Amino acid sequence: MTSIGRHIPWPVMRVLKYRWPRAYHLFRYGVSNANTLEHWDDAWRRHGSDGYRATGEVWPIRERVLEAVPRGSKVLDIGCGVGEMLTLLQERNGCECYGVDIAPSAIEIVRAKGIKAEVTTLPAIPYGDSAFDACVCTETLEHVSDAKKTIKEICRVLRPGGLVIISVPNGLVDEEDVHVHRFTESGLTNLLHSYFSVSRIEMAVAGKDVSLVAVCRKPV
Repeated sequence: MTSIGRHIPWPVMRVLKYRWPRAYHLFRYGVSNANTLEHWDDAWRRHGSDGYRATGEVWPIRERVLEAVPRGSKVLDIGCGVGEMLTLLQERNGCECYGVDIAPSAIEIVRAKGIKAEVTTLPAIPYGDSAFDACVCTETLEHVSDAKKTIKEICRVLRPGGLVIISVPNGLVDEEDVHVHRFTESGLTNLLHSYFSVSRIEMAVAGKDVSLVAVCRKPV
């Protein structure tokens, strides 16, 4: 907690956390977004190659992705972590897989699995226009300073008619301190409609985690 943050009553900080999360970050962490390269590099080094959900179970969001992405697609995972989703897409759907993530330690692990991956800080995506048949971005947008520019970049690297699947925590129940956006279904829909045709937005529940999963297409 910053020196200023320590003098702000907790009820006020709690309102900031849910309504103005970037102001909350500024008072708590001293920066408007604590999701830095250093933060995530350290997190992935601590969590290791097995990632956050090292249970062997395919949790609901990943099941939705596997069901939606056609076999043999060229796929980019934005915010790929250590490549758990990419590994599943490669093994189950026969996809040609690529990934990007902010953390060098995570990308090292992805590359060790034989998957092509690059370190980047969103919204920048270091691939050419219309390069992919499908893009996946799960539980990542809530960490990114500029979500709209990130969506624009995803649209740029996706081919016309291509598939995009995006999941975010449901902002109505999201409790995570490090999130700088709290997405509602209407807010996510409005964000995506600027660049994509939104086919559907569904709920995915895993224990206490509740996420919104959007399936979209880039207009031809």
